[in-house]
Amino acid sequence: MEGTHNKVRVIKRRAYGYRNLERFKIRIRLECKPAT
Repeated sequence: MEGTHNKVRVIKRRAYGYRNLERFKIRIRLECKPAT
């Protein structure tokens, strides 16, 4: 769980200035998706 929170924080820092909230949500889902 802590790793997920950290990933979201990193994405938020990189995504500063995103105008589209949906794209931000998609980015979070892609980054937190388990690798297969």
